[in-house]
Order: sequence, then C-alpha cells, then structure tokens
Amino acid sequence: MKRHALIPLFLLPWWIAAPLPQPPGDPWKAPPQADQLKDPMAAHPKAVERGAKVFASVCWTCHGPTGQGDGPAAAGLPTAPAKLSAPEVQAQSNGALYWKITHGRDPMPAYEELLSREERWAVVHYIRTLK
Repeated sequence: MKRHALIPLFLLPWWIAAPLPQPPGDPWKAPPQADQLKDPMAAHPKAVERGAKVFASVCWTCHGPTGQGDGPAAAGLPTAPAKLSAPEVQAQSNGALYWKITHGRDPMPAYEELLSREERWAVVHYIRTLK
C-alpha cells in the first residue's frame, strides 16, 4: 500500500469523532459534551456586568443592543442572528452557549481568539439576563 493512501485511513477516526458543521438556517446545536463544560464564572459576582461590557463592545452589532437579533449588521447577514431572549436560546445550557460563542458558525465568527475564556463565560451570564 502506498504511503499517501494511509493518510486518509489514519485521519478517519478523527473525522468520524469531529462534529459535522451544520448549514446556516438549520437549528444550531452544540455537541452534547458542551453541556458538561465547567463554568468558572458561576459564582463570580461581577460576571453579568463584565458580560454586558463585552456584549456592548462585540455582540450588539448583530444581536442588537438588547439581544433581539436586530443590530445594524443583522440585515446584511444570510442568517438572522438569534434572538437571545427566545425560549430555545434560554433553554440551552451555559456550556452550549459558551461553545457557540467560542466556535461560531457562519455567519457568526468564532470568538476563541478574540475574547478570553472568562469573557466568553461572562457573556453567557449576560445572555441569561435577556429573558
């Protein structure tokens, strides 16, 4: 067997285990393991305040100033931003919301490189206030 033929077989276990990207417009679901993520900001008294500041600097342009999905950039997106007060958003675990903020999905960017871990968790806590 040629060496280049072994590479796809070697990558096969990783490819099977990796979550498949979901097309925009489909319900966006975080992988089940996201529900098990530990929230380091759970007992932090300023988590919501910190999350509000991050949201006001990064998220509002698409999600709108109150998280209704009506930000100034929303009209130009192929998929409408989530209304963060919607029951289907609020029913998700903190870990699932954190995972989505971290990894993104077109057109939402991934914030893993832009925001710290604590900032992303703080945004989750702020989203909880938008019920």
